[in-house]
Amino acid sequence: MPTRPDIIVLLVVASIVASGARAAPAPDCAAEAAALDRDQSDLPKLEFASPADRPPYCITLETNMAFALRVKAHVAHCPQSDYAQKLPEWDKTRAAYGKLFSQYRCKRTL
Repeated sequence: MPTRPDIIVLLVVASIVASGARAAPAPDCAAEAAALDRDQSDLPKLEFASPADRPPYCITLETNMAFALRVKAHVAHCPQSDYAQKLPEWDKTRAAYGKLFSQYRCKRTL
């Protein structure tokens, strides 16, 4: 038979569970993919940046690398996304741009 302290503990635990210890909401994969689509269209293009203009060049590299990480995070929790097929290419881009970022001694700004 439960004792009075046991009942109090059960009530506290039940209260905590009922008040907000819920699982995180499911991601809205369609909204995330739409946001990635919009942001991808605004990405700076490396072919328009020159290593001679180091700050804009480095920012272009860093922006694209950050976007590649966003794609990876999106696919991690939305594996059925259209971006799942694009992830290998974005991973290659991130690695290649990372090498250029180091080669030109860029400094992180994001």
